[in-house]
Amino acid sequence: MLARIGLPFILVGLSLASLSPPLRAEKRWPDERTAGPFVCHADFPLAAHLNLLREMAHLQEDLQRQLGVEPPREPIHMFLFDRKKTYQDYVQQYFPSVPFRQALFIKERGPGMVFAFRSSDFEVDLRHESTHALLHAALPMVPLWLDEGLAEYFEVRAEHRAAKHPHLGKLRWTARFGNLTEIQQLEKIESLDQMGQGEYRSAWAWVHFMLHGSTAARHELMAYLGDIQAHSPPGMLSHRLQRRVPDLDRRVAEHFRDWK
Repeated sequence: MLARIGLPFILVGLSLASLSPPLRAEKRWPDERTAGPFVCHADFPLAAHLNLLREMAHLQEDLQRQLGVEPPREPIHMFLFDRKKTYQDYVQQYFPSVPFRQALFIKERGPGMVFAFRSSDFEVDLRHESTHALLHAALPMVPLWLDEGLAEYFEVRAEHRAAKHPHLGKLRWTARFGNLTEIQQLEKIESLDQMGQGEYRSAWAWVHFMLHGSTAARHELMAYLGDIQAHSPPGMLSHRLQRRVPDLDRRVAEHFRDWK
């Protein structure tokens, strides 16, 4: 399912020593490979997932081209497990305070880490959490709703992002009846507990509109992320979009009604 049962969980306030064991493991994993900025450690052979690893290598290029996000200056480590039980035991051993999620992105002061196991949503989970990892490797912060909206957008294969995402069908009906969550409401979200199916879908919708519905909106999104990257106060994205895109809410609704 595309609802985030594998929500990212970002750890803060832990000592560096508490994060080091996965990265300092002395014994090699059964399969270890590099894919772009990702260093992959797996307890199963990765040969069957080479296409996915190639996607991971291109994911950073996609974020740079579409969002202007700079490449990470440090590696991102992936820890991949064949079985759910092994994954649970590993995360529990090193991060006992983290509640169970189907996939995780964890970052403190060191390199970001992605954890996942081969569930039925393995590829979606890995793209989703890796998007979080790339964003947080380049940016000092990302508003929660935008962080999730971007991860939802990039979690599907590249050729499916614009017109074949499962959210799209429901968004057409949502837009038709005027039930899309306003961006100002999304900006008020402070914790993942406040995000349900509708919020995830609406966050994805605003990202889709900014990338495909308005050149001015896309440029404003890139400028907004550029300000964050430069440690310059970005203000509220909703205010910036309203200045650049007249009648913003109507334009978003029309975008999904008319999108082919």
